[in-house]
Amino acid sequence: MIKQIAALFLGLLSAVKPVIAQADQPASTDSERWILFDRVASDGMPLVVLSRTGNSQAEMLLIKGRATAVICRADPTNVGNWGMPQGTAPLYDLEDKIAEEPTLLAARAIHVASVTGQGQRRIFIVHPDPLDLTPFLEASQVQGFSCDAAEVEDRQALIQLITPKPLDIQLNGDRSVIASLQQNGDDGLIPRKTDFWFYGQRGSLEVLAASLAVHEFFVDHWLSGPDGVVLSREMPTGWPEFQEITPIIIDTAEHAGVEYDGWETMVISQQSTKPSDN
Repeated sequence: MIKQIAALFLGLLSAVKPVIAQADQPASTDSERWILFDRVASDGMPLVVLSRTGNSQAEMLLIKGRATAVICRADPTNVGNWGMPQGTAPLYDLEDKIAEEPTLLAARAIHVASVTGQGQRRIFIVHPDPLDLTPFLEASQVQGFSCDAAEVEDRQALIQLITPKPLDIQLNGDRSVIASLQQNGDDGLIPRKTDFWFYGQRGSLEVLAASLAVHEFFVDHWLSGPDGVVLSREMPTGWPEFQEITPIIIDTAEHAGVEYDGWETMVISQQSTKPSDN
């Protein structure tokens, strides 16, 4: 069974007792969570998408209800590299207000996604009936931004934009674990043995192992009940490494017809490496 993303086992950092960080694929249940992933706009500019998943009511309204975009455009002097707005903290407060505003709650409005880039943040809300956000926005001015609301006309384009793909979901899990490693003093720069778990038929797993061998993966051990294999790789565990290797893993596992179930590695911090510096 596929496990939840980012199931972490980060005990006390110690050179005697190694610490394991584990990133698993998410369960396919209807558990609600937010997924962070990247997109590229039609003009080639990067977009950062934060999307709500696992909420059946939100998913139904996204398809059959109405959708509104709260568009907060940054002041020209408030836009950084690659069109990313700066000073976005007040926008998080606005999103909290959207989730808590009594009139929006009464209208059964649900915040389903936020998309940042191109000098703005678009906050997408779905709701069953027409909704006038003008009074709310007039009372919720955001410093450094000019916000207004518009109905979403191209629903399919919105769905495509904010729906995470399997690769997006796995990279989101990778990102979460890498952040946890950093919080525990591990910058990910030191190469270490990292284990990757796969399940499927033995023949398909052998095809997978052979395909990934060209990317420096090797068989650590085979599993039984259910059949599986743990492939290992010596590598740093920073975000650039997983941006490169995770798409390869996802694509190779799909072509081999096996299930990728995440990775685990040692936590290496200054504290845990000191005793070996003799």
